Parts: sequence; C-alpha cells; structure tokens
Amino acid sequence: MGQATTYRTCPRSGLQFEAQAEKLMIFNAVAGVLFLAFGGLLAIGVVLTRWPAIHWLEADTFYQVLTAHGIDMLIFWIIFFEIAVLYFASSTLLRCRIATPNIAWAAFALMLIGAVMNNVAVYQGGSSVMMTSYAPMMAAPSFYAGLILFAVGALIACFVFFGTLVVAKREKTYEGSVPLVTFGAITAAIIAVFTIASGAIILIPTWLMSIGWISAVDPLMYRTIWWAFGHSSQQINVAARIAVWYLVAAIAFGAKPMSERVSRGAFLLYIL
Repeated sequence: MGQATTYRTCPRSGLQFEAQAEKLMIFNAVAGVLFLAFGGLLAIGVVLTRWPAIHWLEADTFYQVLTAHGIDMLIFWIIFFEIAVLYFASSTLLRCRIATPNIAWAAFALMLIGAVMNNVAVYQGGSSVMMTSYAPMMAAPSFYAGLILFAVGALIACFVFFGTLVVAKREKTYEGSVPLVTFGAITAAIIAVFTIASGAIILIPTWLMSIGWISAVDPLMYRTIWWAFGHSSQQINVAARIAVWYLVAAIAFGAKPMSERVSRGAFLLYIL
C-alpha cells in the first residue's frame, strides 16, 4: 500500500488523512450538519408557534415538527458528527488505515437510511410522539424501524473505530499510550456502545408492538431503559467535545494540558 497514493497531508496542520477514512469523515460530518440545519429550521416553526402573537402552526403540525426537531438535533446530527470524530481520532491521529472500510460505509448507509426513514414517518403523520416516543403512545412501524437501523449503523461504526485502534497497535503506528484526543474519543465510543445499544433494545419490542406482534410494552420499563439511552447520550457528546477542544487548542495554539494523567482520569469519570 503506497503511502503517497493513499494518504493526503494537510499543509497547515501536517496531519495525514487516509483516503477512505477522510471520505467517511466528510460524509458523516456533512450528514450531521444537514440534520442540524434541518432541525434548526424546524426550531423556527416551534418558536413562532409558542409566540402567542403569531401562533404559526396548528396543534397537530406543531407536535409533528417538534418531534422531528428533537430527533434530528438531539440524536441524528450529534451521532453522525461524533462518528466522524471517532474516525479522525483513530485513523488520522494514529496515522493508520481505517479498519474494514466497506463495513464502515455500510454503517453510514444504515444510519442515513434509518434517519431518513424516521423523518419520513414523522411527516407522513401518525408519528408525532416527540423525541421520547413513550409507550404506549404509538408511532408508525417505520418510525421505530428507522431508529433501530440508525442505532445498528452507529454501533457498527463504533466497532470499526475500535478495530482501527487494533490496526494502529498491530502496525505500530504510534509509541506509548494513545494521544489524549484519541483517549477521549475512546471514552465517547465506550459510552456510545452502552447508550445506543440500550436505546435500540427497548425500541425492538416497541416496534413489535407497533406492527401488532405483541400486545403491550410496560411503560415504566420503557422509560427506565430509554433514559439510560437519553441521559448517557449526552455524555457521548461531552466526551467527544472535550477531546475536540484539546485538539483545537493543540493545533491552533500549541497548548498542552497541565497534566495528561488528570485529563485522562477525568475522561474515565464520564464512563463511571
């Protein structure tokens, strides 16, 4: 594998981008930004409706828009963007090829198909169940199927990230411990696996209920497991964001943390 044809060196930062990894980063980041922009536009409709002098949307349309706004901004854009961060923190920072690029593209496809399917279900009506989609309030089967596909794709992407770490270790592309930014990304990925898996697990019986295969899902069980997803998903965002802050500080200002050991310990606390 010739390095001259496989890697691109950034003229400003000196970082090397492996071709497949760079494309995956771009596609995931762009998808995240598009869902962010769409969710942000929907927020305008929400605000103008809550403004008594305007009250733009009728009740049914308001909850439809609010459902899409919440899911697009609090699930889809965040996780798409953080998958891009994982690929950067592994392949680029460790200067290695990405593990199983074909599987990584399949993961991206599942995430995109699932996100679009979920949005279509919301705008077809009958799925205005808000971001929490609490049972026994039912949405269309494609609403839950879209979320499940997205979750499976995101989990696969996390395992591609872990596989890339193994590739870097095996090919000895770095010495000693992984960089602090990569360590922060590992923290985010560990939280993501627990978080996304728990969210997908509770959606499976809810989807089966929506297609009539089971009669009921216990509402308390649903809320308990769903919020294991809801709360810890914010820690994915926090861990990844702090890792990016360390990266930006290092590239832009040449700054270093006062103590890497303390910083790594703080990342571990997010997992705990």
